[in-house]
Amino acid sequence: MELEPGIHQLTFGREPLPGFPPPNAYLVFGSDTAVLIDTGWENEDDHRARASYIREVSAPPVSEIIITHRHPDHGGGALHMHRETGAPLACHPNDREAIENDRLHGELHVADDLQHGDRRELGGLSLEAVWAPGHTSGSLALFAPERKALFTSDTVLAVSTTSIGPQDGNLADYMRTLEMLKDVDARIMYTGHGGPVKRPKARLNALIKHRHEREQAILNALRDGPLSPAELRVRIYTRLPKARERLAERQLVTTLTKLIEEQAVLAEENDRYALR
Repeated sequence: MELEPGIHQLTFGREPLPGFPPPNAYLVFGSDTAVLIDTGWENEDDHRARASYIREVSAPPVSEIIITHRHPDHGGGALHMHRETGAPLACHPNDREAIENDRLHGELHVADDLQHGDRRELGGLSLEAVWAPGHTSGSLALFAPERKALFTSDTVLAVSTTSIGPQDGNLADYMRTLEMLKDVDARIMYTGHGGPVKRPKARLNALIKHRHEREQAILNALRDGPLSPAELRVRIYTRLPKARERLAERQLVTTLTKLIEEQAVLAEENDRYALR
């Protein structure tokens, strides 16, 4: 789907969760060359649909595939799209090992580490790498300054808040990233799932406010005594679909980790947490 001249959204594949949109990839091109941002799931039907779309678009050849972060719904198709286009891969160095091991299965190395501020000239259109840690330590956003368009991947979504897992995410980093993105002069944000964010600063402020409110809700619940993540989930998340209960508990653990680092909460035995 063409979003604006030189920017196409490619949405193929299954939902990561029931009712949650499939992952977006983006084909971005100028007069000289094209870049593919993300590659979706590792699925043959998805690969064929994505490759067919790219072939049908009147665009220059894809010269690089940028993987915004390590998760399978964004980098799963990287090896296939490399074989289809011949384009080398790039990512942030913090996610490189996971991408090479988990997405490329050791069959291919990432050709280039993208650092904050690195720029790709496409011919009348450019992309600037924005390091956006939080969702993962190596999450990237890409900014097209000529269009004031920011490709946020999973760092900012319109359809929901962003999942920050305790294994590969960090909520303190994520909060700093949201503040940093307010300084990017974005007109629009093209996201990793669902539709675009048309009022970027308002969305960023809403996400920051939501996280602060969630932290306060946890602190308020712990005033009644130590609680486990499962017990906190029952108190804080109401009318939550059963399929998302475990995800909610992982979000709570991530928030509790931040509160521990800030010396507001203590971790106790038997997976319980208490106010300090």
